[in-house]
Amino acid sequence: MKKVIIVLIAMLVATGMVFAQAATETAAAEARPEVVGIKIWYSISGANGEFFKSQVEAFLAAHPEIKAEEITYTGSYADSATKISAARLAGEAPDMIITSASQLYPGEDGNFRMEELAKDAELNYADFQEGILEYAKYNGQLAALPFAISTPIVYYNKDLVKKAGLDLVANPPKTWDEFVEVCKKVMAANEGVSGFDASDSVWLFKSMLYQNGNPVVEQKGETVTPVFDNESGIEVATYWKKLVDEGVMAAQQHDTAEKRFQAGTLAFVSATSNRLAKWAGNLGFELGAIEMPYFKTPSVALGGSTVTILATDKWKEDACWQLIKYVLNTENQTAFSLASGYLPIRKSSLENADVKAYIADSELYAVATKQLSYAWAYTHFGAMGSMDNFFWYALDNIESGKSTPAEAMKQAVKETIAEL
Repeated sequence: MKKVIIVLIAMLVATGMVFAQAATETAAAEARPEVVGIKIWYSISGANGEFFKSQVEAFLAAHPEIKAEEITYTGSYADSATKISAARLAGEAPDMIITSASQLYPGEDGNFRMEELAKDAELNYADFQEGILEYAKYNGQLAALPFAISTPIVYYNKDLVKKAGLDLVANPPKTWDEFVEVCKKVMAANEGVSGFDASDSVWLFKSMLYQNGNPVVEQKGETVTPVFDNESGIEVATYWKKLVDEGVMAAQQHDTAEKRFQAGTLAFVSATSNRLAKWAGNLGFELGAIEMPYFKTPSVALGGSTVTILATDKWKEDACWQLIKYVLNTENQTAFSLASGYLPIRKSSLENADVKAYIADSELYAVATKQLSYAWAYTHFGAMGSMDNFFWYALDNIESGKSTPAEAMKQAVKETIAEL
């Protein structure tokens, strides 16, 4: 009997040793690497992108336990979407992305880890401006965080406007009908000058729809229904045609809008608010800005980049999260906003002395930040990019006369439904 007991004890000890060894091996496998490498992709161009990179480098210098295996500029939003989608299909996705609608990628996978991460007290989630946070959601759930946020803004050539005897600082046009009359006066006073154009026609058009009481799409649960072919949508499309028919806006010339504006041959242009940092003091004329004209209600659609994490490895996720908290803290976000012309996304940034001084001194920045009070966020869904393409074709057909406004809107809705 003694032998049996001894054997049993030996077996239990051996088994315990096996379990202990397995636990040790598991712990070793889960132990944090000495240095965690992450891949970062971003679609912020030019000097703004370089400023972002400088912030990443400052973070890495203070965190030697994290290294950037890659910090890659991925091009335009469209190019970035193509590259990110291809990388995901190939199983080679970056760990962190900053691009337009970055929340679509985790959102479509049902990955809402960002909601849990955002509870981190160090992020101070409550300090984000609420309307801007909506821009980072997918199906009503947080799948990203706002980063480089902008709205469309109407810039104008003050020299051309002064020749028409107008003072738009004291008396800016409020509605789109008033705006058309201002454009005509400026054109009459300046030979060879066009009135108005939009560098991103679809972005502006969606803002105009919302101003006229049209939400673009309606969402119930996960079901998205485009509604821009109803009466309120067709009214906006009809106005768009009026801009062309009355000679205020050139047909099918949106790609050259910013170049023509900078050359002094276009009086007004709707472009992203971040252009103010690039253009102010760098054009051959005095630059002005007015709040976006409206139909029924002032409104502008939010745009720009959001940031999210695609990493599935927990240590890479943690490294990315530490970096995100760093670039989104009040000090760094404020610095990025002031350097880039993108808008402050934190309430505390608006209380910053430098931001207050900039708003007080810069008519352009004051207009851009004021528009945040009536900015709204798109409903993000998988076929949103395709819908925007259908919008582009619709506006092209309206401007060329190939389709009536009603026909173009109905066709765009039909195509969007098919894509959905």
